[in-house]
Amino acid sequence: MTTETQTQGERVRKTRPLDKPWLPWGGAPSKMDLFCWYSVWLVFAFSFAMWPLKPWLIGTNPVLLAALTGKQTSMTVAGAFARIGEAPLALALAAGVFGIMKFSWVFWLAGRLWGGNIVKLLAGSPPDGTAPRRRSILARDEPASRWIIGTAVTVAPLPLIPRPLAFASAGWVGMGLPAFLALHLIGALAWTGLFTGLGYAIGQPAVELGETISDHAVWVSLTAVVGGFLLQVMMARRAARRRA
Repeated sequence: MTTETQTQGERVRKTRPLDKPWLPWGGAPSKMDLFCWYSVWLVFAFSFAMWPLKPWLIGTNPVLLAALTGKQTSMTVAGAFARIGEAPLALALAAGVFGIMKFSWVFWLAGRLWGGNIVKLLAGSPPDGTAPRRRSILARDEPASRWIIGTAVTVAPLPLIPRPLAFASAGWVGMGLPAFLALHLIGALAWTGLFTGLGYAIGQPAVELGETISDHAVWVSLTAVVGGFLLQVMMARRAARRRA
């Protein structure tokens, strides 16, 4: 390992001292700090905004929904639409892969900029350790090994994998963007192929189910919004109890 590589690795792993525990940087933020910080929040806001739209699009344009959300239900219905000739299969696959990967670089960049600070924040605890952190192998004081993080990035589409933590950890340990995207692409292709292929095999019944959901989109959307609000309230109360 060259001296330059060692210096870069040390810079990436270094945790900058913080002025405020809810911000991942110390001192005056740079333009890149602000860009990345607002990008992270926009990603979360975008994901929340998609909740009420899912029932409207699932039975009318599941390919677009797959590109917007990267969810397995939309991929499945998109595959079913491809089976009956309503959408090209290649487009359904590409939409699913894009939907999974479109915002992952934001969290990789956050890990690159702020190291363990952003990882701990994403895990649900201020970087200064004033509140207990979730017991995750990706949310410790030191980064996990590269092979663990690389595996987490590859299997990130799986529901139980904390995607933001995996992506930020990749930036934390200095994983280059091409390597990060290559590993992420492998997992995205496998996950999209699985559910799009499932929908293609099911065909018309999956199309009819999606259309039925869209027919009742108003009520499904209201349920999603109310459910999301209640979930946020419960999470806020749990966080308050942990701080007490």
